[in-house]
Amino acid sequence: MAIWILGLAIVIAGSAVVVALLRRPAARQSPVVSDPHLVHIEQTHLHVIDRGEGRAVVVLQGDDGDASDFMAPLLARVAYDFRALLIDRPGCGGSDRSWHESTLDSQTRIIRLALRELGAEQPLLVAHSWSAVAALALALRYPDDIAGLVLINPLCYADASIRATDPQIRVVSRLGSIVAPMVGRPAHDAALRAKFSPEPVPFAESLVPLREAATIRRPSERRRLTRNTASLRSAAGLVTRYGDIEMPVVIVVGDGDRVASPSRHGYRLHNQVHHSHLVVLPRAGHMIQLTRPDSVMESIHQGWSLAHERAEAGR
Repeated sequence: MAIWILGLAIVIAGSAVVVALLRRPAARQSPVVSDPHLVHIEQTHLHVIDRGEGRAVVVLQGDDGDASDFMAPLLARVAYDFRALLIDRPGCGGSDRSWHESTLDSQTRIIRLALRELGAEQPLLVAHSWSAVAALALALRYPDDIAGLVLINPLCYADASIRATDPQIRVVSRLGSIVAPMVGRPAHDAALRAKFSPEPVPFAESLVPLREAATIRRPSERRRLTRNTASLRSAAGLVTRYGDIEMPVVIVVGDGDRVASPSRHGYRLHNQVHHSHLVVLPRAGHMIQLTRPDSVMESIHQGWSLAHERAEAGR
């Protein structure tokens, strides 16, 4: 009996290895819409996509992938009216990982130095999801360097409700490295549905690499999500200071967001930053930069308009 059980275990493990090899991600193709380059800051390379001309709009990627994964469609729209800079935060996407990448102080300092290196003076910061806390930290620590904030479905508070927000991570992290490859693709698809819900997942060109790539997130990427959560918790000291932000703040939320609950994040931030402007998109989920790009662009224009009014009033 013991030998039979051992043999069965070996067969299962071998099958899992075969499945993992057969479904190994293909080499990722370069994004069609971008000319990415690396900016060298403090022995770290940041992956940046720089398009367009005019006033700078800096987009901080919220997901753990690179900036082109979920932001490419927005890039073309922003670059039509502004200089669009999409930045992968340290340790995410194409940006280098460093030992201190998860500390908020380190991330904000490196991003600020990158903006200076790129010649982006007083940009409008657009931040999605996890990156909202970095944008808020930049606004508090370097208020003279930022014109305003547009926060898209922000995750900016760490409390008893905070947990891994990606359903795929919650499933796969419990299964271990042997079983995970066999269920990775269904879990990945479930995660995408949760991010877009209550809207359907669009078959957009920008999502093709995600569907054709890894069937599960690599362990390093799962660790990144853990570090994102740790970074959010490390911002606990900043939470009480959100109300001190004086620059224009536009908060855009989907009222059906299952990742960044508006009542726990967007609405709460609006109540704390009294002069902020709240835009609520009905029947919209977490990925509104893909499903509601017109509304997001209107909010970006609104952010610049408010920043201009503030600058004129200060003269």
